[in-house]
Amino acid sequence: MKKTVSCLAAAMLIAGATSPTVAQDSGLDPDTAAGVTVTPAPVAARPESPHLYQQLTRLVPARMAANDVAGVVIVVLRGGTPVWTRAFGMADPATGREMTDDALFRVESISKPVTAWGAMRLAETGRFDLHAPAAACLSDRVLPAGTARFTAQHLLSHTAGIGLGDYAARYDPEEARPSLTAHLARDFTQTGTPGAGFAYSDTGFNLLELMIENCTGEDFAALMAREVLIPLGMHASSFDWTGAEMPVGHDLRGRPVAAYVYPAHASGGLHSTAADIARFATANMAGAPQSVLSPDAVRKLHRPVVQVGGLFGIVAESYGLGYFTETLSDGRAAVWHGGQGYGWMTHLHIVPETGNGIVILANSQRAWPLFAEVLRTWSESIGVAPVGMTRVLWAEMVARFSIGLLILTGVVALWGALRRRARGRKLRILAGGLAVPLIGTPIWAAVQDYLFLFSILPGLWPWIAAAAGLTGLGLGAIALGPGERT
Repeated sequence: MKKTVSCLAAAMLIAGATSPTVAQDSGLDPDTAAGVTVTPAPVAARPESPHLYQQLTRLVPARMAANDVAGVVIVVLRGGTPVWTRAFGMADPATGREMTDDALFRVESISKPVTAWGAMRLAETGRFDLHAPAAACLSDRVLPAGTARFTAQHLLSHTAGIGLGDYAARYDPEEARPSLTAHLARDFTQTGTPGAGFAYSDTGFNLLELMIENCTGEDFAALMAREVLIPLGMHASSFDWTGAEMPVGHDLRGRPVAAYVYPAHASGGLHSTAADIARFATANMAGAPQSVLSPDAVRKLHRPVVQVGGLFGIVAESYGLGYFTETLSDGRAAVWHGGQGYGWMTHLHIVPETGNGIVILANSQRAWPLFAEVLRTWSESIGVAPVGMTRVLWAEMVARFSIGLLILTGVVALWGALRRRARGRKLRILAGGLAVPLIGTPIWAAVQDYLFLFSILPGLWPWIAAAAGLTGLGLGAIALGPGERT
C-alpha cells in the first residue's frame, strides 16, 4: 500500500486480491441523524504496563539498529487514553536532529480511515449519499464510457473493482502538478466487477475525494479540517502541505528522501503527529466522547464488509469502510490500518471494545519487521495472541532458512566444481539453467526502486542475494566444467 497497507500499502498493500464474499450494508440507521449527542460508556480501569514499556525501550533501539531504521514514535493507549509515548532515534541523522514525540509525519494510508470519517460525517448530515452512483459526482472525463456502476461505499471498502493506481506519482511541494481530475483521468482503470470482491485501490479513495469535492462544492482538505480534524482535536494535522518542519524520510536503502506531495489527498496525503493519530484512535473507541459521528456510524465503519485474500489475507480477515479488521484470540474485534510511502511507514491498531490501541510512525521504509516486533509485544501485553501483522516475521524465519540452504548448496556446488569431475550433458544443462536466475535475479533486484521483498526483509535481502549468487556461481562452474566423453 502507497502509504497501506498498510496499511498494507504499496507493499503488502501493493497486491490487489479478490474474494467472492461481500457483506451488504444498507446504510445508516434512520434514527442516527446529525447532532446526535454521544454518551460515553463507562471506561474500564486502565491497567498500567511497566513491563511492556521496559520491553519496548529495549526492543525498539535494537531492531532499529538491525534494520537501519532512522526514527520511530510510539504511543500506547489503554482504556481509550494514551498512557505511554516515546520517540526513538533520529529525525534527521545527517544533521544530528533527534526524533521528538511531536514530530510531523506523512502518515500515508492511515489517511484512509480518516477520510472514511469525513465521508460518513457527510452522509450522517445529509450532504453525501454513500449508495448513490459515483457517476453522479464524477465527469465523463474521469469515468470512460462503459464503466460499471459503483458507489462511494464500494470505494470505501475497496470493492469497486478499480486498480491500485500509480502509487509512485509524487511531486516536489513547490512544483506544478496535475489537477485531481487530470490525474484520475490517467490513473483510473476498472479491473473487476463492483461488489465482487476486495481489490485494494489508492485510486478508489482518490475518486472518493473528487466525488466529495464535486458533490459539496468544497475543497477536500478544508472540509476535512473543519468536519473531522479540528473537532477531534487533531490540530497539528492537515491534508494540505503546510511546509512545517518534518523528519527526513528514508527509503528502502536507507537513503534520505526529499519532501514530496501526491496529486491527491484522501488515499495517503495526511500529515499528522503520533499524538493526533492517538486522538483519532481514541475517537474510534466504544463510547468515546466525540461529536463527529454517532456510535452507530462508527460501528458501521468498523463492521467487516468484504473478506480479503492474497497477501492481505495473510495479515487481515476483512475490510470494513476504511479499516482492515480481524478477530483477536479473545474473540474481540480489532480494526487497523498501516501505511507505506516513499521513505515512510506507519501503523494504527485499535481494539474498540477495550480501549486498547497503539500508534507507530517511522521516517523509514525499512520498519516493517520493527513494527511486527512491537505489535507482537503489545499483543502479549493485552492478553491476546499476536495480531495478524506480526506474521511479517514469518518471512524472516523462512529467509534465514533459505539463506542457510543456499549457502550450503553453493559451497557443495563449488567444491564439486573444483574437483573437475566429468559430468553428463543433462546435468550441466540443468546446472546452467539454475545458475542464470540465481545470479541474474539479485542483479535485477539491486536496480529496482521497490520490491515487496525489500519491505519485509530490509536487513536480510542482501544476504539472500549474496547466498543466491554463491549458489549460482557454484552451479555455473559445474555447467562450464568438463563433460563426459561420448
